[in-house]
Amino acid sequence: MSLTPAGPFSFATFIAVVGAVALATVAGDFSARRRLGTLRPAAIRQTLLLALILLVWLAATCAFVASGAIERALTPRLPLFFAAANLAALIFALSPTGARLARGLPLSALIAFQAFRLPLELVLHTWAEHGTIPRTMTWTGQNYDIVTGILAILTAPFADRASPRGRAVAWTFNVIGFALLINLMRVAVMSSPLPFAWKDVDPPLQLALHLPYALIVTVCVAGALAGHVVLTRALLRNLLVERVR
Repeated sequence: MSLTPAGPFSFATFIAVVGAVALATVAGDFSARRRLGTLRPAAIRQTLLLALILLVWLAATCAFVASGAIERALTPRLPLFFAAANLAALIFALSPTGARLARGLPLSALIAFQAFRLPLELVLHTWAEHGTIPRTMTWTGQNYDIVTGILAILTAPFADRASPRGRAVAWTFNVIGFALLINLMRVAVMSSPLPFAWKDVDPPLQLALHLPYALIVTVCVAGALAGHVVLTRALLRNLLVERVR
């Protein structure tokens, strides 16, 4: 399937957003290790191992997309590609690494991480205007994920583990952001070229079939999902600590 290429500025912005998500994940891991008492040399080695694992994941998924395997058999490979990205995000967030991020990072940092969804949604809006993706994938259609990016910027300074009000702010953001992410996933699937998708979408959403656009699935969507699960773990841990007290 043919894809109308993005303009140079929006393309560069997209790559910058993807890089920022990956860098924030690695930097967050290092910061969490240091805050939990790991000595700097050990923290560097362990974080570099995480970076290597992430690179292997990206290389494997990019190779799969580049092979054209998804395009040759949209069903079931495209749904499986989406599912694999989400499963990888859940495994990451529920792993010891996710637990470390939940314990070692402040709520404000976990919320601020989701701010990347604001520039990403602006990129998607530009791509819709350019004909790269359908308008259903923007706030002029049925994707309202830009609200999450805005809320992340507005609420992060007020999120505080030690304050009931700060924790309430974090819970509110997490629920809204997670609901909007689920809606984004729904709209993406229904805007795709899958047989059961919406029939009047023009052009159908083909980002997952082309590089580097497919990174929006394996980095951005997966990163947002992992971020919400880690934030949930942090908030639940706070509830448990409060009850113990």
